[in-house]
Amino acid sequence: MRVAEVAQLVIDSDIPSVEDITYTTILKIKKLLMVIAENVPLEPNINKLSAELESTRDQTLKMLYLLDRAALLCLLTDKVKDYKHLTGPKKVYLNNANLMYALSGRISEGTLRETFFANQVGAVSTLTMPKQGDFMADGKYLFEVGGSRKTFGQIADLPNSYLALDDIETGSGSRILGMRTRISDNHDKE
Repeated sequence: MRVAEVAQLVIDSDIPSVEDITYTTILKIKKLLMVIAENVPLEPNINKLSAELESTRDQTLKMLYLLDRAALLCLLTDKVKDYKHLTGPKKVYLNNANLMYALSGRISEGTLRETFFANQVGAVSTLTMPKQGDFMADGKYLFEVGGSRKTFGQIADLPNSYLALDDIETGSGSRILGMRTRISDNHDKE
């Protein structure tokens, strides 16, 4: 509940302190966040989102980018984000897994993995949406995120490509440790 309260505070207090927005826009931002929370990862149709929010396309894009700047969302675009020239994102994630649990009752393991990856790698690299794979970091490194059985099928023979895998003990070569969602039995006994 605390995480949901912090998200609410960011929208009610932080965003209006740096942007000149109306109370109606604040309500639309809250609605937008809930629509996204129920549908992550969202490959948005900006026109449909705008109609659902009873908003213009430009205002909807501005709200998405405000939530991105407020670290409540992670917007993946096919180019480096430019806050002066807003373009529709290719994919939208909640900023972190804690927000997923706080705002949504439905969480798929794949979305959890991708959200975690985007949050962690996005903190130190610029992420974009590649033509193949899940994430491009700094315009050079291609990542496909998945479980221990994930193969290179989607990114085979592409330079600087890596699998960020869950549920593996150690990485090797282009198979790197993405995250651990389960604690082994040995840790449970300690």
